[in-house]
Amino acid sequence: MMSIDQDQASINDGSSFQDKKVDSITAADPSQDSGATRLANKSDIAKQGPYPNDIESSTSTQASAAGETNTTLAEASGESDNTNGDSNGTKRQLDSPLNGQNSPKRAKPQGDSPALVVEPKALSDTNSTILQPEANASTAVEQMDVEESKPTPPTNGDTPAEPSTSEEEAKPLPPPSSTAEQQTDAMEVEETKSHSSDGTNVIENNTNYDDTNIDYSDLIDPALADVMRLEDMVIPKVDPLESLTFRDLAQLEAALQIGDHYNYGEDDGWKGDWAGNLDLFRKEVVVNKNYLNTQPSGKPIRIDYCDWVASNARDHNDLRGLELLFRYVYHMKGTPAMAKKILAYALQRPAKSSEERLDFIIKAANRMNYDPIVLQQDGWTIKKADSPEGPLGGAIYIGKRVMWQKHEAVVVGYIPDETYGGLWKGVFLEDLDTFDMEPGELQRGLKKWENKQRQKTTRSNAATGSTRFAATAKFVVPGIENGIILAKPTNRAAKGLLWPARVRNVVEGKLTAEGKVRRNSSKNQIHVIFLAPFWNAQEVSPSKMADATDPYSLGPLFEYDTVEVSEYNIQEYALDSISIEKLEASFKFHNLPKAVFPRYLDSHRLAVSLKTYAEKHMPKNRDSEDQLLASASLTESHILSVKAPIFPNVVLNLPFDYILSKLAHPLELASASLDNTEEETQESVIDIEAIVHSLSPPDCFGQRSQTPRTSSCLSPEVLPTSPDPHFTPAKSAKRAILQSDENHEGQDADAIWSINKFASEFLVSLFQTEDSSNEYSMDGVAQLGKMMTALISKLRQTCSAYGDYEMNKKVIELKKILCQCLLMKGHGEDCLEYSTIPPGMSKATIISEWRKACERIYKRAVSKLSFDGVGNGMTSVITDSRCNGHITQMGSFERPVRLPAAIKGAKRAGAGKSRHVTLLTEVEDNYYSMAENVVIPKAHKKTYIKRLKTKIQSIPPDQKGVPLTDDSEGEGGDDTMGSRGSYAAAVVGIGASLKAVDMVVTGKCVNVFCAIRPPGHHAGLELRPMKAVSNGFCLFNAAACAAIYATTPVSQGGLGLRRVCVIDFDVHHGNGTQDILCSTYDPRYLYVSIHAGGAHINGFEDEDSEDESFRLRLGGKKTEGIFPGRCGDTSPHKGVLNIPLGQKVTASAMGTALVSQVAPRVEEFSPDLIILSAGFDAHENDPLGMGGLTAADFGSVTEVACQMAHKACSGRILSVLEGGYGVPCCRPRNDLFLPNGVSEERLLDLGEDLPATMGDEVHYTLRQKLDQCHQEGFLDCVQAHVQGLVKCNARK
Repeated sequence: MMSIDQDQASINDGSSFQDKKVDSITAADPSQDSGATRLANKSDIAKQGPYPNDIESSTSTQASAAGETNTTLAEASGESDNTNGDSNGTKRQLDSPLNGQNSPKRAKPQGDSPALVVEPKALSDTNSTILQPEANASTAVEQMDVEESKPTPPTNGDTPAEPSTSEEEAKPLPPPSSTAEQQTDAMEVEETKSHSSDGTNVIENNTNYDDTNIDYSDLIDPALADVMRLEDMVIPKVDPLESLTFRDLAQLEAALQIGDHYNYGEDDGWKGDWAGNLDLFRKEVVVNKNYLNTQPSGKPIRIDYCDWVASNARDHNDLRGLELLFRYVYHMKGTPAMAKKILAYALQRPAKSSEERLDFIIKAANRMNYDPIVLQQDGWTIKKADSPEGPLGGAIYIGKRVMWQKHEAVVVGYIPDETYGGLWKGVFLEDLDTFDMEPGELQRGLKKWENKQRQKTTRSNAATGSTRFAATAKFVVPGIENGIILAKPTNRAAKGLLWPARVRNVVEGKLTAEGKVRRNSSKNQIHVIFLAPFWNAQEVSPSKMADATDPYSLGPLFEYDTVEVSEYNIQEYALDSISIEKLEASFKFHNLPKAVFPRYLDSHRLAVSLKTYAEKHMPKNRDSEDQLLASASLTESHILSVKAPIFPNVVLNLPFDYILSKLAHPLELASASLDNTEEETQESVIDIEAIVHSLSPPDCFGQRSQTPRTSSCLSPEVLPTSPDPHFTPAKSAKRAILQSDENHEGQDADAIWSINKFASEFLVSLFQTEDSSNEYSMDGVAQLGKMMTALISKLRQTCSAYGDYEMNKKVIELKKILCQCLLMKGHGEDCLEYSTIPPGMSKATIISEWRKACERIYKRAVSKLSFDGVGNGMTSVITDSRCNGHITQMGSFERPVRLPAAIKGAKRAGAGKSRHVTLLTEVEDNYYSMAENVVIPKAHKKTYIKRLKTKIQSIPPDQKGVPLTDDSEGEGGDDTMGSRGSYAAAVVGIGASLKAVDMVVTGKCVNVFCAIRPPGHHAGLELRPMKAVSNGFCLFNAAACAAIYATTPVSQGGLGLRRVCVIDFDVHHGNGTQDILCSTYDPRYLYVSIHAGGAHINGFEDEDSEDESFRLRLGGKKTEGIFPGRCGDTSPHKGVLNIPLGQKVTASAMGTALVSQVAPRVEEFSPDLIILSAGFDAHENDPLGMGGLTAADFGSVTEVACQMAHKACSGRILSVLEGGYGVPCCRPRNDLFLPNGVSEERLLDLGEDLPATMGDEVHYTLRQKLDQCHQEGFLDCVQAHVQGLVKCNARK
C-alpha cells in the first residue's frame, strides 16, 4: 500500500493515480450486489482457491521500490496472523491511504498467497453537489505536489526522498461557492433562534452553545423520555474540528471508493444532505477488486468502512478514515450545530483503545439520527400534537409504537415532505437505530403493532389457562367513561337486540336475587341496567296489556342484567341527541312490532340524558390504562366496570317514569314533523342537572336562583353571538329557513329572494361589509356574501324567464345554475378555511352554515326549475344491453340472468311505467369513450387495463367462461370468468355510472340506480387488490370511477365536487374501492363498508405474511374466512369506515351500524354526493348463505342512505349494482327426457326482459339453493331498493 510519500513519488516519476496498474479498494458494481457475499471466515476464503498475484511484475517492482506493502486477503479480513513477514506473530493490518506520511514501511509478503493492494485514488467526483471546489481535487493535489520540491528518483535500491510539506499543502479545502462572500456564508454557522412547527423553541444553531443545563424532557413527548435515554445526552464543551485539505478529501474519497472511478450508481457518490454523507461510515468497500478483475466469477469481499478503518488502527488515535469523514460532515453547510458538537465530542473524548474510540464514533453517528436537538435543528417536529395536522395527521403520531422489519419501534419526529406529504422518523427500541416512514408505511406499521399486541395478549393469557378472558381483558368501548353502552340482554324475549344500558361501577357491586349487593367475581362479565326495556312487559297481566295504549311500556322502567364482555354483546352508544327520523330508521331494522317504538324512544331519551349528565357534570377518571387494569385485577372485575362512572343516588332515584310521561308521544312528534323541512326533528335532552338543582334551596322553595346557569341541554358547540341584539343563535340554528311555496303567498316578492331566506342570521352577520369597527367581520367573507347574492339574483331572473324557454334550454339553464351553486360552495369552503376567524367563533360552524346555505339555493333552483320528467321527484334506472355480453361459465354465482332479473325488479318498482321513474336502456357513445379513455385509466393502472383487454380480445367469439384475472402462474382467475364481450360490458357499466353522476348533479333527477354487470367493487388499482386471492367476479370499478369523475376539476372534464362518500352494503368488503380511493388518506373521499367478517373469523394479520391461502373465495367454505380477507376488518385512517358484522349480517346489526356509526360519520364528512355499492348478497335466501336480511330491510337501508343524502347534499345519491345471486333458474335443463308439457322444476319468468339468446345453465346443487329464492330473492331486493329511491326522490 502506498503512503503519501509514495503518492508524491508516483507523481514525480510521471505516473498518475489513474495510470497505476495497482488497484485500490473499489466499490462493487450494483449489478453484482445480488450475488455478492461477504466472506467473514477462513472457510469462505478458502472456497475461492489459490489466487494469482494482483500486481503485474513492473508494477510490483515499482511498488516495492517505493516501499509498498501488500496484504493477503485473509489478513485483510482479520482472520489470520502474520507468519510470513512478522516474526513476532502480530496480526497484520490492512494498509490505507489514510495512514498519513508516517505509515511504516512493511516487507512484501512472500509466496503465492493472493496480494491485496490498496492505494489512494484521485478525487474525481466533479459532479458532486455537496462539495464541489473550483478545481478538481486530484489535479490540485498533483499540481500542489509538482510545484513542491521534487525528490530524486530512486536508484540502486534507495528509497525516494521524503517530500517537504508546504503551507499550500495544508491549506483548508475551499467551500463549494465560487465567490468569497459565498465561501464565508458556507463556513459560518447561523446563530438565529427560531420556532419549530410544534411551537417549541429551537435551540440556537451555534456550535459554541452550552447544553449542560438543557432539560431534554421539555423538548420531547414524555412517553419518549425512557426510550431515548436522556440521561446520557449532555455533552461538555468541545473544540471545533479542522476543515479538510484537498489531499485529505482525495484520500477520503479513495478510501470510501466514491468518485468517477468508483461510480457504479447513486450509492457511490456524495449524498445530498449531511445525514446521508455521515451514513457513509457504514458503506461497504470491496477489498479484492484486483482478484475480481482476473477472476470475474469470484465473489467480492465487502467490509464495512468503519470496520476496515478500525482493522488498520494501531491505537485509539489512529482512526483517520473516520476522523476525515466526521470533519467533512462537520464543515458541510446545513449540518445542525448540535450534530457538530456530537461529532467533535466523539473524536475528542478520552479513549483507552481503538475499540473504545470506534464505539464512541458509532454511538455518535447513531445518536445524531434521534437526538431531539439535532432533529429540531434539522427541521423535524419532535413534540406530539394534540390534534391531527392536515390530512395525514402530522405530529399526532409522535410517541406511537409501530412494527418495522419485525421489530418494535416508536415514532419520534415528523417533517412535511413535498413528494409524500410527510415523513415520520422511527427509532428501534432495541438499539435506537432510526428509519423514515412514508404515510402508507406508517399506517401499516401502526396496524402491525396493534395486531402484535393482540397476539401477545392471547399467548400470555393462554399460558395461564385464561384464554377466554384474554380476548376481552382489555376490551373497552368508546364513551364508557359516560356509563352508557349498547348491550345484548340475556332475556330471550329481547331477541338478541342491542339495547341502551347503564354500566354499573365495580363499587356498586352485584345485585343478588334477594336484592342484596355483593362484589362482582367474574372477570369477563359486567353488570348493567337496561333502560326502558320492552321485553319485560310480558310479566304484566294480559288484561292490562289489552287495555293499554302502549302495552310494551307497562313493564318496569329499569332491568338489571349480567352481560358477558365481547365486541358483539357490547358496543358504543353513539347518539348525543334525539333525532326522531334516525330512531325511526333504526327501529325498522329490529323487526319489532310498531307498538314497541314508544318504549324504544324512551330508552334513548334516558340514555342520552344520562350520557349528557355524565359528560358535563361528573369528574373523569384520570388513571392510566395500566392502573385501571390493576384495579380490575384486584377487584376481580372487568375494566369496563372500573371505568364506568358512579352516578349520584339522587340522579338514579329521580322519578323518570313521571318525567317520560310528560314528554311528547311519538304520534305527536310524527304529526309535528309532517312539514318536513331540511332540518331534522330534534327533541331537547332531559336536563338532569337542572332537575337535581331544582331540588335544592332556593329553587325547592319556589325561588329562582340569581346565578345564571348554562343549560346542559345545549349541544357542546354553540353558535357564537351575533351583533344583532335580538338574534339568538340556538333559535337560529333550529328555525326552518327555507319555507315551502305555499308559505310564500302574501309575502313580498323581494323578501322571498332575500339572502336571509337561504343563509342563517348568524352567517348573514358575517357577510356584513368588512369594517374595523365590526368585531365579527372576516377577511374575504363579505365577498362570499356578494357571490351568493349574485347567484340568488341570477336564479330569480332565470325563474322569471323560464316559462318561455324550450325544453333543451331549460335543461341547460338548470345545469348551469346547479353547477355554479356547487362550485360556489367549494370555493367558499376554501376561502373560509384560510380566513382569519374572530375570537370566540368556530370555523367548523361557519363552514357548516355556508354549506347549508348553498344547498338551500340548490334546492330552491331544483324546486323552481323542475318540469315534467326532469328535476325534483324523478328517479332514473340506467342499463345497457351490452352488459349481457359478459358470459360466465356454468356453475358461477355471477350469472348473466342477474341483469334481466334486476331490470324486472326495477320495472316492478315503476321503472318505465311511472312518469316519476324513467328507464334508460342505452349509454351514449360519449360516456363510453369518456369511461374507456379518461376515467378508467385514473382508477386502474395501465398495466392492469392492458392485461385485461388483451386477455379478452384473445378469446374466440364462440367461447365463454374463460378466466380473465389469472396471473402468470394461472392462479386467481377461477371465479372471474368472461367472454369476448366482457370488456365492452365492463366499460359500458362505467359509462352508465358516469351518466348517473351527470344526471344527479345537474338536476335531471334526484337519484339513479345503475343496473349493470359485471360488478366492480373488488377491482382495484391492480390485479387482486389488497392481497385478495381473486378479483371476485369484478373487472372495472364503477363506484370508484363515478367518485373520481365527480371530483375531477371542471377544467379536466369532471364536475369539480369536493367530497364524495361511497357506502358499500354488499356482504363482502369492497377491497377494490378502498384500494382505488383510500389506499392513503384522501380528504375528497369517505369509504364506508358494512359487511360480513371480523378478526375472529379472518384471523389477525401476521406482519409481512404473504400467505393468503386460507382466504375464502366467493362461495367457499365458511370455516376458511370471508372473502376478500383481513383488509375489511379494520379502518386504516379516517377516510375509511369498515364495519365487519361477524359471520352473518343481520338486520339488527345492519341498522345499528347505519344509525350509530355511519350516519354520524357521513354527517361529519358532509359529502356533495353519495354513491351506493348496492350488493344484495346479504339476503337471507342468497346462495352464499352469509346474510339474514329481507327485501324490506334493503328498502330500509336505501331510505336511511337517502336521508343522509337529503341532510348533507340535497338528496344527491346514486347506486350501482354489485353482488346478489339469488336468482332462480330461468331456463329448463336440457339434459332431461320428460314428456311434453311436463316440467321438473319451477322457473323464474322474466318475460321479455330475458333475451332469447341468453341461456342459464346451473348445476343441480346450486339449483336446489336457488329454489327458495322463488319466495323472495334478488329480484325482490332490487324492487325494494328502487322503491326506496322513489320514496325519497322529492326535495322539500
